[in-house]
Amino acid sequence: MIRAVLFDLGGVLLPFDPERRIRAVCAATGAGSDPVRALFAGDLPGRMDRGEADERHYAAAFSELAGRPVDAEEAIELILSVFAPPPGALWDLAARLAERLRVGGFSDNPAFVRRVFPHGAGLDPMLFSADIRACKPSDAAFAAAEAKLGLPPRAILLVDDSPANVAAALARGWDALHFTGDAALTAALAARGLP
Repeated sequence: MIRAVLFDLGGVLLPFDPERRIRAVCAATGAGSDPVRALFAGDLPGRMDRGEADERHYAAAFSELAGRPVDAEEAIELILSVFAPPPGALWDLAARLAERLRVGGFSDNPAFVRRVFPHGAGLDPMLFSADIRACKPSDAAFAAAEAKLGLPPRAILLVDDSPANVAAALARGWDALHFTGDAALTAALAARGLP
């Protein structure tokens, strides 16, 4: 029986568009799109996801692109520009699920991504890869989620837009749904008696 649902953020609860961030960084720094794309194709995003780098490292990289100082707060805003406004319907669904079971987040991001959550919305627990120092689909990330929840794998449902993450969850004995849209998710949850 499912006792906890963990939602991925980017691509599920938080729509994102890498091109939107490229445009924002170009506009803020005056840099061309090629060096900005190279920055995001490099190792810095992965290092941040694993907790090995933070907004200060991005601030330094953006400062170099801009030829002027970019502080950590501006760097955070530029990083977060990748996200579009969150869809209220999915957050409402998460809130309805939370009336019956634990509903958390499981995301390959730093904790400041909370800034783009809808007002008053919360996920508990919220597992950020930068905090647990492991990214999906690694066993270490899934083990950290299991430890935080204190539940056996069979009691956990993952909703994720990455087929690799869904496959890793299933391999650990979790239930998992590949997110392809609101209607398909609602139907798949209803088939499980949720919410």
